[in-house]
Amino acid sequence: MSDKPYLLAVDDELINRYVLEDLLEEHYEFSLLQSGQACLDAVEERKPDLILLDIDMPGMDGFEVCERLQGNAKTSDIPIIFLTAKIEVSDQKKGFEIGAVDYITKPFTEPLLLARIRTHLSLSSSKKMLANQNSELNKEHAYIENILLNMRDDAQFVSDNLRLLMTPLNRTNGDLVLSTITPGGKRYLLIGDFTGHALPAALGGPLVSALFYALAEQEVPLTQIVQEINNQLFTKMPVELFMASLVMEWQVTQGRILVWNCGMSDLMHFRNHQLIESVSSAYLPLGIVEHEEPLLPCAELEVKSDDRLFGYSDGVIDARSEQGELFGKTRLKSLLEELLAEKHSLDRINQVLNNFAGEQGLNDDVTLMDLKI
Repeated sequence: MSDKPYLLAVDDELINRYVLEDLLEEHYEFSLLQSGQACLDAVEERKPDLILLDIDMPGMDGFEVCERLQGNAKTSDIPIIFLTAKIEVSDQKKGFEIGAVDYITKPFTEPLLLARIRTHLSLSSSKKMLANQNSELNKEHAYIENILLNMRDDAQFVSDNLRLLMTPLNRTNGDLVLSTITPGGKRYLLIGDFTGHALPAALGGPLVSALFYALAEQEVPLTQIVQEINNQLFTKMPVELFMASLVMEWQVTQGRILVWNCGMSDLMHFRNHQLIESVSSAYLPLGIVEHEEPLLPCAELEVKSDDRLFGYSDGVIDARSEQGELFGKTRLKSLLEELLAEKHSLDRINQVLNNFAGEQGLNDDVTLMDLKI
């Protein structure tokens, strides 16, 4: 064993093996083999860094050897260079199609062969290094995902009167839904949609969740909670990371809901299966600018028993068909009317969106909240 790359050179002609030995001995560690089966057996014993492979051999030819090596997950990454007297274009095409990295015809020159070997050893080494780095990154990614998911789960979440649809593009996503009841009996709810998706978008979730529940437990007014979340995001998050937000305070005994819409899609208020009002955005998403004063609610809704309020991320209405058409608010309104009239589950929304998007699929996290009064 040496530090030199290890090669297999396979050729049934003795004189060709002598030539290869003379060319390779100063540069590489290698084994000379005379048949395709001997090549497969040698690979089982010790995996080479590269194989020089003849095509015309008795028994198993080079094409079959290449196909069998490429078909095995353990050996498919070995670069194979065909070294052959077959000069037909169809043979060269077949060689590349079955997985060879190069095709050199005999007779060849020493500088050409050595240059090709160096090139493919270097490429193979780079691919292995990238694969190892990707493997480590994937492990770290999964580790961070688990941390973020655990941090976002909170025992204070109150699910009463609430149905949720959350379809993330990744295991961690940029959407979050928070819900709690203060010691004084007020219901606080928040839907957030961070810019982007996956890990960068999920980073702000634990911060927002911790602030929301801690301040609600202290009976801090929601106006101040919204201000504090905004300022903490502005101070601690990168400038490109901010959160569109829909925040609600349900004063249950008074039949009243205060609404803060900060860059979020319209809140839809339904009564008797019909849309009676919407609350559009009145503020910038949270985290873009610092606010010195608490943000006042942008709407006050009078609600009755069995009213329904739907808040949702823009992943719902921004779903696109294969022709590039947006799903839009009009389709969503009709879908929600159907949902209420037919008493469908929220899975119906997923079905409609996926059918609309077709084979290309959805392009953003989808989150929808259904609050029943």
